Amino acid sequence: MALADTAALLWGTVVHRPYVYAFFACFLVFALHQLGPRRTLVFGVTTWLLAFGAEYSSTRNGFPFGPYRYFDETRTRELWIANVPFWDSLSFVFLSYFSLALAGALLSRPEERARGRAPGLLHPLAPLLAGVLMTLLDVVIDPVTLQGEKWFLGRIYDYPYRGFYFGVTAANFAGWFLVGAVSAWVFQRCGASLPGCRGPFRRLHPRFVPGIYAVYAGVLAFNLAVTIAIGDHALAAASAAVSALTLAALAVRLRAPRRAAGIVVCAATFAEAAACRRGISDADATGLEVL
Repeated sequence: MALADTAALLWGTVVHRPYVYAFFACFLVFALHQLGPRRTLVFGVTTWLLAFGAEYSSTRNGFPFGPYRYFDETRTRELWIANVPFWDSLSFVFLSYFSLALAGALLSRPEERARGRAPGLLHPLAPLLAGVLMTLLDVVIDPVTLQGEKWFLGRIYDYPYRGFYFGVTAANFAGWFLVGAVSAWVFQRCGASLPGCRGPFRRLHPRFVPGIYAVYAGVLAFNLAVTIAIGDHALAAASAAVSALTLAALAVRLRAPRRAAGIVVCAATFAEAAACRRGISDADATGLEVL
């Protein structure tokens, strides 16, 4: 295939799947802020390769998502790699990242999050928790995706037999858990061994954790809205329950710690106040407020 043809198909993917690239743009913004360019590139490439390999394998031998097949009616309008649509495997990159970022926040102490730190990203349990958060997304995503002919997604794929959960198979959920967990584990290993990826993570903006929570909730809300729009009321009720319980549990665990009484530093000028804040931040001090 000529380079011009590939570029045209890639642009067709953007045109036909703008919602995918909107969430991917969110991934770039948050990951670059948290991980920096090199680690963002490592995470994006390794996760996409794992996701593509998993889909390529499943459509041939059923591992790890169980047997299924894609319908290639859009092959002339958007980019496909072998028998897998590019946008589908690309979606795993941002879904895996926000699952891992939330897992890292959940496994970090509130005091650490208040200081702009998220050491839980490297916690041994982070891959398992990220896999669980990925699977909870899939519980809402896959049943409505399976009905793509009823909305603007189109008929994309099908299973050779109907699964137990609104047509989705248990193997599919297990595969999502595996991809989410393995992609997080691989990122942790790359961060510990690759040049340019070692060292502490960047200090996070105070609104970073609420931001990743909002994007995760946005993925659930988007798919729930589509489910309601196509009129599948039973699935909408189930997806709403899963979304509400998941988001409520995350909100409780991520709530900001109570601010203890501290010291107020009064500065005469904005420049002096900025210098005080930088010093307090560099020292990882808490309980200080600059006016």
